[in-house]
Order: sequence, then structure tokens, then C-alpha cells
Amino acid sequence: MNGPAVTLVAMPWELLTIPSIQLGVLCSVLEQAGITTEVQSLKLAFMEHCLAATAERPGDEQIRVGDYERVACQHSHVGMGDWIFAVPPFRRTTPESDDEYFVYLRKNGIPTPDIARAVTMRELVPAFLERCADEILAAAPRVIGFTSAFSQNVPSLALARLLKDRDPKLITMFGGANCEGTMGAALHRAFPWVDVVVRGEAERILPDLVQDLLAGGEVRPQPGLCYRDGERSIIVEQTSGEMVSMDEVPTPNFDEYFERVRQTSVCAEILQEVWLPYESARGCWWGAKAHCTFCGMNGTTMAFRSKNPDRVIDELLGLASRYGRLDFYVTDNIIDLGHLRDLLPRLQMAGHDFRFFYETKSNLKREQVSLMRAAGVTLIQPGIESLSNPILKLMRKGVTGLQNVRLLKCCAEYGIRPIWNVIYGFPGEPPQEYERMAEIMPSLAHLDPPELVRLELARFSPYHEHPREFGLEIVGPLPYYRLIYDTDEATLDKLAYAFEYHYGDGRDPEAYVEPLRQSIQSWRANREAGFRSLRYRRGPGFIVIRDRRPTLEAADYTFGEVEARIYLACDDGATPGAAWEAVQASGPEDVSVDEVRDFLDDLVESRLVYREDDRYLSLALPATLMEQLP
Repeated sequence: MNGPAVTLVAMPWELLTIPSIQLGVLCSVLEQAGITTEVQSLKLAFMEHCLAATAERPGDEQIRVGDYERVACQHSHVGMGDWIFAVPPFRRTTPESDDEYFVYLRKNGIPTPDIARAVTMRELVPAFLERCADEILAAAPRVIGFTSAFSQNVPSLALARLLKDRDPKLITMFGGANCEGTMGAALHRAFPWVDVVVRGEAERILPDLVQDLLAGGEVRPQPGLCYRDGERSIIVEQTSGEMVSMDEVPTPNFDEYFERVRQTSVCAEILQEVWLPYESARGCWWGAKAHCTFCGMNGTTMAFRSKNPDRVIDELLGLASRYGRLDFYVTDNIIDLGHLRDLLPRLQMAGHDFRFFYETKSNLKREQVSLMRAAGVTLIQPGIESLSNPILKLMRKGVTGLQNVRLLKCCAEYGIRPIWNVIYGFPGEPPQEYERMAEIMPSLAHLDPPELVRLELARFSPYHEHPREFGLEIVGPLPYYRLIYDTDEATLDKLAYAFEYHYGDGRDPEAYVEPLRQSIQSWRANREAGFRSLRYRRGPGFIVIRDRRPTLEAADYTFGEVEARIYLACDDGATPGAAWEAVQASGPEDVSVDEVRDFLDDLVESRLVYREDDRYLSLALPATLMEQLP
């Protein structure tokens, strides 16, 4: 039986519980073109390798799934996943360079036990790479393709180098987010064991490219392609012309992932947490209008495209049936508003107990949140980023702080968990806004808390493309790059995705962010006790409010009919004039707009209402709430 012509590889550090959608889609692309293809989810193989190698060690020295996840998620900003694989044949290690990296980790607050486990995992990498090379070469593929995003670069380069050393005739190919733009060109020039780099979307060009490689003839130049002519690196310009339509993107194939999971010793632990990745759209419709100043996620492909709702439903049903999974991690950068209208109601009517994760804009309306929850959306990343209007304007987010708080409130009411950050350190931000946000955080303790994150200067963002316009000076790649890559500074500058920077006005955000940090830490520490702890109940002509938010004094309130109407009129945010009109619509009342404003200002003092300029948002949740799913 002949082996595969192509092997596609996903190295660490993708999440163990989410199959690689990149390999799933490209496997389908190649199979449809008649090219025999196998997939290797080697992130799972590495986890199993670490488990087996440390099983006989004392408990605190064993490597477990949680250790992998910390490297993949919590410590990606310091390059820990790449450092673990920065061993021969990728590069020579020295005690001096390792000690320098450890100093860098400690400076960035990485716990000592996590550093120790990273060292243990690194010691296990050489044997793992040899085992992977044995397995891949035994199947005798002619082309091996690596998908590289975030911390997959060095693991992929290390294995590619080993494979190339053992079989020089093997053709190595790279693609993915780490290969966008100048990063892909620099990777191709710096690492001669990488034969081909595909920059940008691969569905349209990959079949012809692979056919060229298999035929052994000349590679036909295609936009974004990097290939070799002898020892010369050929870089074809990556244009922003016609994009791949979503009709060209086939249903992903995850067969190998599930086969491999079932062979692991932690099958039960992983399988119960698996979410199927699914892509219904590409690009960002908001970014095409107003590119958020800090965002580098879309690279060179901002143009927004989405799949037809009929096809989305067919594919979701097919994937659920094939793999017996009901949880979908939608990889779209932003939900298609048309899907809110045309797709989600049909998913609700289908009668299946699906769960979905989506990325959204944060100015969703109540009826949209309700629709999402009814269709099975239980987890969202809404891109809130701040509760300060001046700072949101600096970001070009196109939303207000009140809209962000309103979404958090709606999520708590409808049982959707929002994953959100407060980002600090924007050039030109007013320092006093952080003290103001710190002061209002206790009012929101009944809602889901954020993480506090320092601004990252990312490639492809407006901050990176035009730093001086924003009062920034780029110093160079983050320090960990030079501690991991054995190459010159000019190459590092092209390989890197994240950069160090200085502020033109000399500001130090750490000098003014501490009150907000403490407020968020308190909010997070008290989340279990505080969540949904501010509620109201309606009665005949009155409402009662029970307030048990942590760090605030417990209180109970009873409001008569007019006050109740005012409070409920601000459920989605209202001006005093709009609240007065709502009161009068239910029957004329002898109350003025000024009296409505005075009452609402009193409620702001009691932390029952959030105020933004002349708009007021009631904060209490109704007594009856939808179940919140994990």
C-alpha cells in the first residue's frame, strides 16, 4: 500500500482540546484534488510523550495536561513554547543563554514551578523529535507541510530541520499566521531547510503547488509564494487582490485528531472538553471600515467574506454527526451580522443542543444577545477592551463604555459567558481614566470580570505600521526572540510578531494603572460569590432590589411605581428625558425630567445605575435568569 504524498503537521502549542482547523481544511483541499494526504496532530503526541516520560517521577515533577495548557495560553507572551523546542538541531543551547532567558521569565512574573516544568519538557524534546521523524519518514511522504501560528514556529522549524537532515529529498513547506507578509519571507531566507513558504490563504494555490512539487518540475510563481531556485530564495509579492471565497473552503476533516485522542492515556480528560473548530467567515467587516489601532490579527486579509447560511447548517450538522460533538469553536474574527438574522434562528429551530463560541463586536443589542443564547451561543469574546470612552476612541473601537457594560449585563442575564480584557498603555490615554474605571469596578461585581493586559504592539496593526503618528517608537522585537532564534537582528525584526516600544511623551502606564489592577484582582477573587448578586423582583406597583455584591455593604431597596418605571426604563440605557417619556407612556405622572435625573443620580451614588454622560444604565438583573453553561 502506497503511503501519503503529503503529510500535514500540527506541532505544539495549539490547544489540545481543539483540532487544527488549518490542517482539517487543507487535508480536504488536497484530497479533493486527488492528492493522498495524512495529518499528524503532534501536539497530542508531545503531550503523551511528556506524560509517559515523567510518569515514574515524584508528583510535582510529572508533566500533566495543565502544564501544557499553561505554556500554550498563559506563557505564550514570553515565548515559552518556542524556547522549549529551541534545541538541536534547531539551535545550540548554552547555560548562559538559558540563564538569561530565566531572568527574563522571572522579570515577567512567571512562577518558578512553571519554569521548572518548562525545563523538564525541554529535556524531553530531542527524543520526541526523533520519534516524530521516525513515524513520518516511515510513511514515506514526499512533501511535509507545517501549519505555524503563535508558538508553533520553533517546534515546526526544529522538526523540519531534523527531517531534512535525515532525508534531503523531502520537501518541507510552511504556512499559517506566522508566515504572513515579511515574516514568511524572512523565515524562508533564514532557514534553508524550509523549501516553500505559502503566505496568505492557501486553498486556491495549494493543489497546483503540490502538483508542481510532486512532479519535480519548476514551481509556478503565485502571489505570496516563497520557493527556491537552487540556493536562491524566490519571494513572490503578496498582493491584496482577489481573496479566496468561502465557497472554496471545504468542510474540514478531523478524523486523524479523534483517532489520536482515543489512543492517548488522557483520552477521557481531553475528549470531554473538545470543541470542534468551524469557520463561517474570514476577515473583519469592522476592521475594513476602521482598523482598530492595536489589532494585527487579520494580517493582509482584512476583506470580509462569509458562508451561505444553508451551507453552514449542512456542515455543522455533518460535523456533529461524524464526530459526535455538539460544541463548536467558531474561528471567525467577528460574527457576520447577517448570520445573526439568517442563521442563528434556524439553528434554534433545528432542535439540537449545540453550544457555540463566537467573537463579536460589543455593541450587540439585547434582542441579538437573546437570539444568540437561544441558538446555543454560550461563550463569546466581545472585544470590550475598556470602559473608558476616551480610550475606546483611541482604539477606534466604535463603541462606548456604556454599551460594553450593557453587554456584560445582558450576558449575565442570558447565561452567556464573555471573555474580555481591559487593555492599558495606549499612547495618549488619559491616566485619570484608570482611576475612574477602578472606582466603578465594584459596581459591576455581579458581572463577569476581565483580565488586565498591557498593550502589545503587534505586526500589521496601525501602531506597528505608523508608530510615529501615534507617538510610539519601536525599539525592536520582544527580548525573548533573540534568546530563542540564533539569527541577526535584521532578520529578527522581520520574523517577529510582537515588539518592544517606547512612548514619545515618556509615560509609564505602570505608574497609574495600579488602582485598576487591584480593583480587577478583587473582582476576580470574589467572582464566585459576586456573580449575579444584584437582582430585582417586580411586584404590583413596585420593585424590590437585593444587593449582595462583594466589597459593597449589603442592602435591600423597595421602589414605588414611578421609581420602578424609571429604573426599568434604563434597562438598556436611557437619558432622563427618555426615561421620563417611558414613565408618562404608562399613565401621566406628576414628575419632571429634572426629578427623574435627580433620582437616577441618587441611584448612581448607590451603585445601582451606571452613568455615562447623560445616559443611565440600570445594573440590577431580573430575578429569573437563564442557566449559565460553562
